[in-house]
Amino acid sequence: MSVLITWLGQSGYLLEGAGQRLVIDPYFSDTVERLQGLRRLMPPPCAVADLKPDALLITHDHLDHFDEETVVTLMNAAPACRLLGPASVMKHAAHTGLAAARLSPLASGATLTLGSLTITATPARHSDASAVGLQIQVEATLLWFSGDTLYTPELSRQILALAPRAPDIACICINGKLGNMNLAEAAQLMAALRPRLAVPAHYGMFAENTADPGEFVAACARLGQPAAALSCGRAVDCSTLLEKAIRSQPHEVAP
Repeated sequence: MSVLITWLGQSGYLLEGAGQRLVIDPYFSDTVERLQGLRRLMPPPCAVADLKPDALLITHDHLDHFDEETVVTLMNAAPACRLLGPASVMKHAAHTGLAAARLSPLASGATLTLGSLTITATPARHSDASAVGLQIQVEATLLWFSGDTLYTPELSRQILALAPRAPDIACICINGKLGNMNLAEAAQLMAALRPRLAVPAHYGMFAENTADPGEFVAACARLGQPAAALSCGRAVDCSTLLEKAIRSQPHEVAP
């Protein structure tokens, strides 16, 4: 069964597989510009109401991850959608008026199931102390999303301790500012974690807080780690992505 992944910009993703749709950290508004003066550089890839996920996963309570305008619109458009996240996300979500029955806390180390999907929160080191990464098992495909985190030497070990094996695809922040690892550190972490494919995230949204995904791909190649950047808004089958990116190493951007 195919598993589709779509990069939504910044650290946002849509996953489709096993009859489920998951959205992670969607930033579709201009909230950061209004509150912090950073203008978004890429438009939203679709309308928020078109996402219609079964679950919305938020890794932590920062504006470009918990975008309240996007979250409320999405949850209103998908009445059956559940919101999953750590303590800071649960607190913020409750303040928006979302019903408690739609909120599912997900602290680091905890696991929840959604149909045949398994979702595990992994450690993160960030200014939001309850921030997490996300390990998601969809059928035979294992994915990991870093959320926002600094690099620590023990992070790969902590992630693997919660996993049945190394991930097939690991999506990793590379911007190197505001509490995130830089692209060299991200490549180092990927070389330790050894996913079948590393994918850069958290770039290209704000001129003041970005990095070059091509440099990350090249840094991974020097360490023998396959890596590729995704095109925003374009769904790609994970199996196809893995086959194409690994075959085309080190420089091709997929798909």
